[in-house]
Amino acid sequence: MNIRNMDKLPEGARKALEPFLQEVIEAYGNDLVSIFAYGSVTGPDYNPKTSDINVAVVLKDVTLPRLKELLKPVQKASRKGITAPLFLSPEYIRMSLDTFPIEFWTMKDSRCVLFGEDVLEGIEVEKEDLRRECEYQLKGKLLMIRQAYLEQALNRKGAEKIIKASFRSLMPVFRSMIRLKSGQSPREKAEVLSQMGEEFGVDPASFLEVLRDKKTASPIGRGEAEPLIKGFIDQLERLSSIADNF
Repeated sequence: MNIRNMDKLPEGARKALEPFLQEVIEAYGNDLVSIFAYGSVTGPDYNPKTSDINVAVVLKDVTLPRLKELLKPVQKASRKGITAPLFLSPEYIRMSLDTFPIEFWTMKDSRCVLFGEDVLEGIEVEKEDLRRECEYQLKGKLLMIRQAYLEQALNRKGAEKIIKASFRSLMPVFRSMIRLKSGQSPREKAEVLSQMGEEFGVDPASFLEVLRDKKTASPIGRGEAEPLIKGFIDQLERLSSIADNF
């Protein structure tokens, strides 16, 4: 079956992935170009209790009938922490680098090829495309957090939900901001947040607190959530302005 690099993944992820990969290979045969894992499962911050197992499947051509073949295996895999695979084609990747530069750069940076070709090896992301998406993501997240605050922040659990949900999607943006400034970014989340503070003069304290508590799935902070939300929003506003003026 030519599955490789499984030894580079955590033991629990290997056990969950191996039977799923076999089903993918059997389902798609010669139409299968590549399978690669990406995200936290390939890095130092992986937590088997809280981290998803992200996998991309690259086919020569992605159609609805082809996706349908994997409905039951995907449903079964989801119970083991494997998210529904990201289905791509080589043509889609080529045409989408300017649309999703953060996503493709993040995948390229964290990928672990498990089968077939390394389809991301030669891709290049333009700096202006990356800057534009950073600005879009930061400003969009600000709008979302403000709206969610009005709807949910009267109770502590609601406030925590706002922050934790936002934090997860912001980490790739923070890494991309650092890459724009210094050319490369660390993989470990705590190092990313610390370097972001140094590079851009922002206070990473609220982000670091969310990271500490997210690792243990515990309540955020020991006091009121309101000051933490304010710090979170204040630093996002500063980063949005920086991204706008890169």
